[in-house]
Amino acid sequence: MSVLTIDKKLFIGAGGHQTTYIHPLDPSKCVKIPFLPDDGDVKKEMRYRKSCAKKLARSQLVTEFFGTVETDLGLGYIFERVLDYNGKTSKDLKDFLPKTKPDAKTLQRIWTTLFIFKSDFLRENIAIVDTDITNFMVQETAPGSYRVRIVDNIGTPVLIPLVYWFEFAAAWKAKRYWNKIVAWLAENYSEVITPELAVQLKSN
Repeated sequence: MSVLTIDKKLFIGAGGHQTTYIHPLDPSKCVKIPFLPDDGDVKKEMRYRKSCAKKLARSQLVTEFFGTVETDLGLGYIFERVLDYNGKTSKDLKDFLPKTKPDAKTLQRIWTTLFIFKSDFLRENIAIVDTDITNFMVQETAPGSYRVRIVDNIGTPVLIPLVYWFEFAAAWKAKRYWNKIVAWLAENYSEVITPELAVQLKSN
């Protein structure tokens, strides 16, 4: 089997358990290489993707998975690379949201993006592990049009994952985690997520 050579110049970023590179043969994809070959987070995600394959195939939120590849840096996992309409790497939600109060037009664009994210998240009921907003990428699909994509930390570490098999359990957990995301955003981006907006964003 041929081994894929990873050029360090194709580095995108590093998270808590893996490093991500642009795929050297296909820039529309990326290769994630775990720090440890037996990484628990990777196992968790692969278990979720296998158990919920039909559901994830219909997802507009979760990035597509294309399988594994042997690389000169270890076993790599090939995923869709989240790109804007102009070919640039999309920003994660942390970089997308301003810390200071933006102008009215920008604020409206952010609010619209978050309401679309809410609708997608509560419709698809994707299981996520935590509310780290760097796991969410904001993809500009056309000038001024955005949607949020989930790129990491999906699945659940519990031994018997009811959210994989029962949609009511998945919906309950998605609603719970969505409200955690809203609360975190309201606390850390108060100039953007006003108390009034937080109330509208929350799921009752």
